[in-house]
Amino acid sequence: MTSVAPDVPAQVVTIHTETDPGVPARWLILLGIPFIIGGALFGLGIATGKMWLLAPASLFGPGAIILGFTYLGLSSDTNRFE
Repeated sequence: MTSVAPDVPAQVVTIHTETDPGVPARWLILLGIPFIIGGALFGLGIATGKMWLLAPASLFGPGAIILGFTYLGLSSDTNRFE
């Protein structure tokens, strides 16, 4: 069994590797701050024994990170074709 592929030359697509300098900072701010706040609240809740602090830790930690990933994923322009 053989396959027949057309003998057509491939097209060259130019790839732009320059990124906006603000993109890494935006990702760091939107994902780093909730990570630090959630970790601090979790550590504070474990250290003090006040388990009610784990509720804001889960809200400001993983909850904000999920929202941050969703926003960054929807607003990023990685498939730009000019």
